[in-house]
Amino acid sequence: MNSAKVMACVFLLLWAGVQETSVGQSKPGEAHLVPVQLPPLSVTQFEGTKITVKLPAPYVNDAVDGGGGRYLIFQLQDKKQLAIFDVVEARTVKVLDVGSDDLAVAAGADKLVVLLRDQNQIERYSLQTFEKELSVALAPGDPVSRITMGAASNGPILVGAETGESGHPYFLDLQTLQPSAIQMPEESWESVEGQDLLVKASANGRIFCLSLSGKDSTFGTMVISVKRNQAQIHYSKNWKGFKNGEGEYLNIVIPGPEGKAIYTESGVYFPDLVPLAKETDYRAVPYGLPALQGDLCMTLVVGSSSIKIYRTGSLPVLVTVPEIWTKDRWPDYRAGLKTAHARLRYLPDAHLISFLPESRDEIILHRFDIDAALGKAGNKYLFVTSFPTRDAERGETYQYQVRYKSNTQPVKYQVLRGPAGMTVTPEGLVQWDVPENSTSDIERIHLLLEAPSGHRFLQAFVIHVAYKPGVLGEPPVKPDRKSRASRR
Repeated sequence: MNSAKVMACVFLLLWAGVQETSVGQSKPGEAHLVPVQLPPLSVTQFEGTKITVKLPAPYVNDAVDGGGGRYLIFQLQDKKQLAIFDVVEARTVKVLDVGSDDLAVAAGADKLVVLLRDQNQIERYSLQTFEKELSVALAPGDPVSRITMGAASNGPILVGAETGESGHPYFLDLQTLQPSAIQMPEESWESVEGQDLLVKASANGRIFCLSLSGKDSTFGTMVISVKRNQAQIHYSKNWKGFKNGEGEYLNIVIPGPEGKAIYTESGVYFPDLVPLAKETDYRAVPYGLPALQGDLCMTLVVGSSSIKIYRTGSLPVLVTVPEIWTKDRWPDYRAGLKTAHARLRYLPDAHLISFLPESRDEIILHRFDIDAALGKAGNKYLFVTSFPTRDAERGETYQYQVRYKSNTQPVKYQVLRGPAGMTVTPEGLVQWDVPENSTSDIERIHLLLEAPSGHRFLQAFVIHVAYKPGVLGEPPVKPDRKSRASRR
């Protein structure tokens, strides 16, 4: 039995044999630090290249991803139910009664969280058994109306309100559904929330992007980054997206699955709102939609029903995939940038692109194997599909696992430029023991990959070297970061 089959069996055994929830092993408030247990993900199971599957009923609101992208959760219209759709099995595997139709929904690696707004209650379900595990009453008068978490995470759960001054976003722990141990910076939040606010989490639950489209110009773009038990906020009031002829802003900001980049109308950025092109070999590709895994993204082809697949923010186009939808399925497709993030999903490991039509009662699944598409007609190729780890801490070990696509093996690695002591293993793991007394704040890296075909790929990027939080000698924080209230 080959290694891939062995690993698949191991995953299946783990999935079937888990007796204790993954988050149950955490300290109170720290479920987000526990390694995730994702359901096994294989090539989606249907005949042919495309299938349309009807849902039990029309749905409202946007579908929610869970299980690392294996599940799509739909709130059924006029019913107190959720439909859980398994994209691998290409069918609805559960219709869950939840006791309310006034809901907000979030899902993680193996948990489903439901907010019953009218009952001021939050509940957690298992995505393995679909049984309710915990129900917690929220504090009286708490204005919670939305919840968000990463689809491949153990939280945290970002909680927010529709109205402004009565509350501000905070984190709940997935295990207890009580406040998380994550410390949020002191900020003024009175204009963060609103009905049109788009809140998106990276699949690993480490980045949360908040953006607002429309004519309201009081809020720009906010990115909340979570590291261990500390949250950091990057905010730009002036980042409002593209303004059309009707005076409306299109501001759609979506985090990549690993929380290392964010996708915007003007290209791809780091979570601290620095353009990728400033520090890497990546170039600006606007309006990108990140895949649910790895470092690939999609863009719409204007005036058609096709999509293009890129490396994150980087030309050239790898593949163009035609006929993903028809005009009757997406009447507003010419202005589809507003809703593309809710309609289109790309799950590379399942060889799947899914599309949710305007009718809101079905899902269209397209089989798409990018390796087969790239290797068509005997083409040789080599390119990196992983996004480099950007941050390192003095006294710690920096690691970056390189992923790539090539149809000639084996690929060899070489660090052409980097700090003293940086190495790369034959398996593509870049490592560097960062000296505690390092005097460099920035290291520039050139990593070379070479395939037997003679194809070479150079990945150029920057590492930011920081002091560990709380370490003696850490430069003091400059008192020049004003609250958002004072920036108005």
